[in-house]
Amino acid sequence: MTSSDNTTWQGCVLAIVAGYADAVGFLTFGAFAGAMTGNTVLLGIALAEADFGAAAQSAIIIAAFLVGVAASALLGRRIPLVAIFCIEAVAIVAAAWIAAVFAAPVLAFAMGLQNATMTRFAGASLNTVVLTGNLQKMMQGFLGRFTGAAKSPGSDVAQSTMIAGLWLAYLAGVVAGALANHWVAHPLLPVVLLLPLALVPRPDGSAG
Repeated sequence: MTSSDNTTWQGCVLAIVAGYADAVGFLTFGAFAGAMTGNTVLLGIALAEADFGAAAQSAIIIAAFLVGVAASALLGRRIPLVAIFCIEAVAIVAAAWIAAVFAAPVLAFAMGLQNATMTRFAGASLNTVVLTGNLQKMMQGFLGRFTGAAKSPGSDVAQSTMIAGLWLAYLAGVVAGALANHWVAHPLLPVVLLLPLALVPRPDGSAG
């Protein structure tokens, strides 16, 4: 599906897409496109308040994300990366036009597909949609330099720097998505234009 040396550039492009989708998803549909932790919190709150309609919607969104992950696993070895991203793009475009009750799960499917398609960047296992684990790795790598726990301090520094870049790219995507939500009639459409850039493996000096 993908090699182990996808570049930081590709990871940052996908992080921007994920941040953008999460911002628009939350502002438009009241749910997160890729942050299943947030959707699980919304599910729990809805259950506590006996709002079973909202609980069902959150559960469907989480299930759609998992279907996207499964689709990536099933299709990844059978079709090229460009085809995977085409499916993601079609899902995002569809989410821009259909009713919110259907759009939120479709967008979550797209993010699940993306998150499982590229998981290694410059030799490190990272997510472009779910950032919590990435930030944990960054802090552990940073502390490892001073505690002696790091086996390869130079490598840990490079990985921590890359993770910080992914986080900043995700944040930039959130800001762009929030702005687009206010100024663009169908705010999900512009982010589709970024996906082809993730197919361009620009050398960034961090590939391992």
